Amino acid sequence: MSHILHTAWKKRERLGLDLTLIVLSAVALVHAIGATSDLHWPYDADQDRDTGLAQTVLDHRYGMDHIYLGETIWYNPLTSIIVATLSRTTGAPPYLVTTRAGVYLNLLAPFAFYLLVAYLFDRWTALASTSAFLFAPIGDAPSWAAASYSPWLFGENFVQALFYLTLTAYCKALESKRQLWFIAVGVLLGVTFLGHTAPAVIFGAIVVVTCIKSAIQHREDDLASIVSTQEIRGLGPIVAVAFVVSLPFTFSILGRYHLRILNSEPSNWMYPPLAASNLPAFLRDNLSCFSIIAGLGFLVVVMEPSIRHRKTLLLTWLAACCLELGLNFAQQVSPHKLHLMFVPAHHFLFYLKAIQDILFGAGLVFIGRVLARNLPSTLFGISLTTSKGNYLRHRIEPALVAVCVLCFLALAFPTYCTRFDFTTARAKSLEIQQYKKARIDAYRWILSNTQPDDVFLSTADDLDLRVVAPAARKLVFTYVPTFSNPYVDWESRAEAARLMASQLVSGSPNTLETLGKYQVKYVIASPALFGGLEYYSAPFLSKEFAEGEVLIYRVRDMAKRSQ
Repeated sequence: MSHILHTAWKKRERLGLDLTLIVLSAVALVHAIGATSDLHWPYDADQDRDTGLAQTVLDHRYGMDHIYLGETIWYNPLTSIIVATLSRTTGAPPYLVTTRAGVYLNLLAPFAFYLLVAYLFDRWTALASTSAFLFAPIGDAPSWAAASYSPWLFGENFVQALFYLTLTAYCKALESKRQLWFIAVGVLLGVTFLGHTAPAVIFGAIVVVTCIKSAIQHREDDLASIVSTQEIRGLGPIVAVAFVVSLPFTFSILGRYHLRILNSEPSNWMYPPLAASNLPAFLRDNLSCFSIIAGLGFLVVVMEPSIRHRKTLLLTWLAACCLELGLNFAQQVSPHKLHLMFVPAHHFLFYLKAIQDILFGAGLVFIGRVLARNLPSTLFGISLTTSKGNYLRHRIEPALVAVCVLCFLALAFPTYCTRFDFTTARAKSLEIQQYKKARIDAYRWILSNTQPDDVFLSTADDLDLRVVAPAARKLVFTYVPTFSNPYVDWESRAEAARLMASQLVSGSPNTLETLGKYQVKYVIASPALFGGLEYYSAPFLSKEFAEGEVLIYRVRDMAKRSQ
């Protein structure tokens, strides 16, 4: 016992910083629980997509596109696998898990972030950076556009923790020069890619630049010596293991679709602040005292000696995000219809915010340490070259850095409490469960009364993605092409759906034949769009569900009925 206490006393500063991280994370956790603990339905269509993908797992149809019959997955499946696992384990419906599990799953992110920064710098910088990660002002940005801890379960929010752990493991692998660490990096990279594409791409850029840098440093050696360097030799295990781990996703996008994009809308979706017309406002909104201190941290990284590949990692990470955002703006202003983005640009804005937090922490700690170097001589007239001055500096340096962090927290916390996650997002979720109950009831009816392969024709905007898709029943098409499989032609499906809708309204004699061609078994509609009139009266349709703004008709087989 005395040995433990003695060790704890020797490491009291490190333990104190770790404990402070836990306290700060607990504060964020309390706010997160308050935001979602009484909610029952997620607020965003992205979350409905993850709920639908989770339902396919629960229906024992993993690998299938949750929207289109006969197609396979196109969106990274990790989050939905976790939702399905928790749903099956706890008995809670997947939509409830999607709504509330983010509070706990996303808590891994600040700890992984802290671990990465502590490994690259030190614990003081890690604490300052993680304080920024948790509480820094992000304006009106939703959690999926700015890296932070969030109560909402989106792929970006959860998978960022895996990205930080992958980076930490990679630095450890390069330092230890053990193959086992490179294998671990491959596992983490594969799992990261199962969760989201953007962090895997950023990490890939970091590995490539690291290998190129190593080759340049050994350019005077023979080829065999260059290939045998640890950076390049470790590339094989990383790629091979990551490929195997990611097969539950790549079997579809590589093996079936060969990455041949027929619908570019999902990767070209535009987060409004990243529109080219908003570029001046975007730059202006991101220029603040926070960004100035982060700029100082950038200079610290550039000017000081690189430790544990810190400079290569951070600068490549920063460059990759800036390059992707630059491509986003270039694509918009180009006179030609270029397709430069493979995922929406806001994913890289998300990780740009994360590295800004790291640089802010480095800049803030640098300020505290500069003050510590100058205060002894300024206030007490004691030279730092003396033992007394050096002793005094080491004593006041942690206190000054702590004061800097506390000042930041005091200034940032009021804004933190009004974040989008705690206000607008919560209000949207409450609106759905209080005023759009008919949609939730329709979703439950679909789960209980239809089969996973039943196809719905939606003739009302929003019912497809917010009612049918979460139940993982199939659709002829989605009104929003952003949520449609990028490897399936959306235009032809939209045209077919419009034809069937017009035939239903006009009473065309070919309607049943057209519906049968696309295997439509149900039609979901909204009478509110037609002044409350029930406008589908064909003999082959039977009304099965009617509540509020939702009507569901079953398409009957008239040939069997006449027998």
